[in-house]
Amino acid sequence: MDEQVREIEKAYREAVTDFNTDSGIPVKEVYIPEDIAGIKFDEDIGLPGEYPFTRGHHPRMYRGKLWNMRQISGVSTPKRQNERLQFLLEQGANALNCEVDGTTWYGIEPDQPYAEGHFGVSGVALHTLRDVEAMVEGLPLDRLSMNWNDPLPGVAQAYLLAAKKRGHDFGDLRAVQSAIHFFLPVCVPSYTELLYVGKRFSTLARWGNDFCEYALKNLPKWNIWYCDSGSLVEAGANAVQEMAFAIASRNELVREMLRRGVDINTIGKKLSPTIALSRDFFEEIAKIRAARRVWARTMKEDFKATDPAAMCLRLHGNVTGSLYTRGQPLVNIVRGALGTLAGVLAGCMGIQVAFYDEAWCTPTEEAVTLAMRTQQVIRYESGVAKVADPLGGSYYVESLTNKMEEGITSLVEKIEQMGGWMATLQNGWVQDEVKKGFLDLQNKVESGNRMRVGLNCFVAPKEEDFQPQIYAPDSSDVDEYIAEFREFKKNRDEKRLKDAIESVRRVAEKTDENLVPYVFEALEADATFSEIIGVLRMVDGLDYDWAGEREYPF
Repeated sequence: MDEQVREIEKAYREAVTDFNTDSGIPVKEVYIPEDIAGIKFDEDIGLPGEYPFTRGHHPRMYRGKLWNMRQISGVSTPKRQNERLQFLLEQGANALNCEVDGTTWYGIEPDQPYAEGHFGVSGVALHTLRDVEAMVEGLPLDRLSMNWNDPLPGVAQAYLLAAKKRGHDFGDLRAVQSAIHFFLPVCVPSYTELLYVGKRFSTLARWGNDFCEYALKNLPKWNIWYCDSGSLVEAGANAVQEMAFAIASRNELVREMLRRGVDINTIGKKLSPTIALSRDFFEEIAKIRAARRVWARTMKEDFKATDPAAMCLRLHGNVTGSLYTRGQPLVNIVRGALGTLAGVLAGCMGIQVAFYDEAWCTPTEEAVTLAMRTQQVIRYESGVAKVADPLGGSYYVESLTNKMEEGITSLVEKIEQMGGWMATLQNGWVQDEVKKGFLDLQNKVESGNRMRVGLNCFVAPKEEDFQPQIYAPDSSDVDEYIAEFREFKKNRDEKRLKDAIESVRRVAEKTDENLVPYVFEALEADATFSEIIGVLRMVDGLDYDWAGEREYPF
């Protein structure tokens, strides 16, 4: 009883003891007009839809168009993924985001030894144009905005061909699609070779940049998803680093597209990064407002953009899975709601909410539905979307936005002085910074200085804790897919296929032509994504097969 009394007394008198944001910015006890005395409304804050876009990308914000509810999904085979995508649309999703599995990422064919245990895990396995056709069967492709979490353009190019086969013009299709992810060496060290070889872009990265150029010139309704800074946050980056790295890597892509002769206003209007929505509520809002300001200023002053639309940061917010805990997973629903609310108050154009069973398994339909309902309650019941930038003018938010802007600007300038994003990747500086952040965060959690409900405080006994239903795909579906894949490869026109693959190789080795048209031809000749990836690896002197299990078959 005495212990219980002491705990009650402790809880009754508990007070805030951490006076810094998660990025380490000191926070005052209270903010007053003097804290924003140096801020000029017209220059620093302004109105939504006007330079420097601190308050949002559009004058009317959500009165003009609510944010896209782009929930992610990645379920084993193309057939199962199609069923899940249809389910998402039934629950109210108005944009779709597909997570691909490890075999797709690395160009591992499904019947290879290495694929065992990796096929269809944490994503859908996509290996051919036929697979993509099956995945999008019955979907209204001319009405949806699509996205694939694929570091290379293979799935995107197959999607275009699948849509073309159904009678859609490329110009009618919407997507937010990656060209090449500039964060891969930070988050996936084994993928370093995908981005660069020595001091130059790798041939795989060239393919990504070629697709970016192709999209900018030929796909008017596509945006370029060049980075997922949420992955950096999950790896250990703080909010200042996240936005600075997103802008520094943008600079690398912009310079590459300018070198190719693409107009800066065309480039600026099509870039759309994904950012994290994490746990420090006000810092998340301030970082987005600050990033818009830095983005607009650098696009105008450094790259000489003249169209205001080319200076505006358009972003998608992802409530990150690293925010969640395995213990007491239902509490993650609350975390998802807070992250979503921060994204809405900051004016995100699209939002995706991690599923409460994120740490356990591929999400069940129940978890998918709850994530959708989280967005819908905030969207339709909270009233927060009625006013553009409702926290604008808050002494605290404006002061914190300024502090975030200073930190982001300083870090971007430091990266530029070190030679730019590619240089800091190649010398390992970025990786070291993120690693230090991860270790610092882990130490704070283990010491209890950073409280995580259900993890280091208010922990439920394991035997009493809620355990979610574990999603398990039908293994017979996988066996059927692999058998069909083998049959598909047997029945191809070998001469047509070889000619198409050799054309890709020849263009990659001997010319600076855009690879995209040649990859289209290879996909139509029934080349697998793995075969295209393999031949482009060979151009750089790498093994045809990442896993070292196959030889070049042509």
